[in-house]
Amino acid sequence: MNKKNSKLIPIEQIKIGMFVKLDLSWFEHSFQMSSFKIVNEKQLRELRALNLKKIRVIISESDPASLIEPEPEPESRPVAEKSEPQEPPDKESVYVFESIIEAKKERFDKLQTQRAEIARCEEKFVMASAVIKNIDKLIFSQPKETLKEAGKLIDTIAQVFQTGNDALMHLIRYQQEGNEEMYFHALNVSVVAMMLANEMKCNEMQMKRIGLAALFHDLGKVDIPAQILKKTTPLSRPEQNIYQLHPQYGLQIGKNAGLDREVLDVIANHHEYLDGTGFPNKLKDKQISILTRIITIANVYDKLCNHIDPNLSITPHAALALMFTHRRSQFDPAILALLVKCLGIYPPGTLVKLSNDAIGLVINVNTGMSLRPRILLYDEEVPPEQAIILDLATESNDISITESLRPSLLPKTVFDYLSPRKRLSYFVDSKSANSSTGAQSAAN
Repeated sequence: MNKKNSKLIPIEQIKIGMFVKLDLSWFEHSFQMSSFKIVNEKQLRELRALNLKKIRVIISESDPASLIEPEPEPESRPVAEKSEPQEPPDKESVYVFESIIEAKKERFDKLQTQRAEIARCEEKFVMASAVIKNIDKLIFSQPKETLKEAGKLIDTIAQVFQTGNDALMHLIRYQQEGNEEMYFHALNVSVVAMMLANEMKCNEMQMKRIGLAALFHDLGKVDIPAQILKKTTPLSRPEQNIYQLHPQYGLQIGKNAGLDREVLDVIANHHEYLDGTGFPNKLKDKQISILTRIITIANVYDKLCNHIDPNLSITPHAALALMFTHRRSQFDPAILALLVKCLGIYPPGTLVKLSNDAIGLVINVNTGMSLRPRILLYDEEVPPEQAIILDLATESNDISITESLRPSLLPKTVFDYLSPRKRLSYFVDSKSANSSTGAQSAAN
């Protein structure tokens, strides 16, 4: 805290428009954050009920008019002295203080519930990724059993979207071990593609077909040498030629496994772009099916966020911006617009700055409220394992996101606290399921 930019003033002098910083722990006050601008009388009453003699005001963040001190009136002091013993203010203070304690308890209980939901979601993510690992291992020896297990996974994800327009896409903070990028990529693409299908009002059968196609879209990579798939430097021309065979390999594997025609089309054409710059056949426009267009967009988005070289990965916010501004001709414009609508301007995994200068990590998006996601907040006075989760969908509009931040620009203490992942993984749950049964469904 820059002391030159703040000053301590008597609690009686606080006003609407002042930006305050409470020199208290989070559990000693009822407010969502320790730093905020006073915007209404209710906040004034709650601040006064804290029984502080002085409060810290941040000068640069306060409205200038709120900092102008009124000229003292000659008779104001004696009147104030006479009014000190009056009972009503004391009763009101007691009432407000009790309300503060109750509000803090409610916030604490809500945070505990949110953390439990996230833990269950991450557990289901681990189970889903295990299913995908088995696909590559068993697709040749046990194709029918593999398709059956894949179908069960897709059914689970589809069920989340089918419960209503209340699905939440979570950023998964599970610590992934080993070289499992391919498995998590397939899961990410499936969830994003099914999210798009849901927004397009696809029926349950169509959504499941899209999910299954997304799950198998890179099936042909099992026949590509690992040194090519894992290479972090640009591929040579011969290496590119080998890599670009994976749609053809996948098509043959899919046929042998008994995948249906639409899924095979996705496997064969998920690298084709509307402007004809894709591979292997440089298809254009109507030559590319709607189902393939959906999965192509989900595939590119995840590839940008999760480059094989982590140093070349870009933030979710930057990935959407790149796709929309520089690669728009490659994608179906209506589906691309839906991606932005669904993920929001600030997708899960985006580091953001709020209007009260707080810094946080977007952990999920509230469907239908793309600018009001849930955010994991940095607060040096709160232990990381108890970090505050701010749901902008349920907060007043006084708090909003002002900008996205590049991880490299964060101070190390903030970066370590929020722990943004080098690899982004997602899963989804249904708010209605959580509220009615406490269950957490997953989907990425």
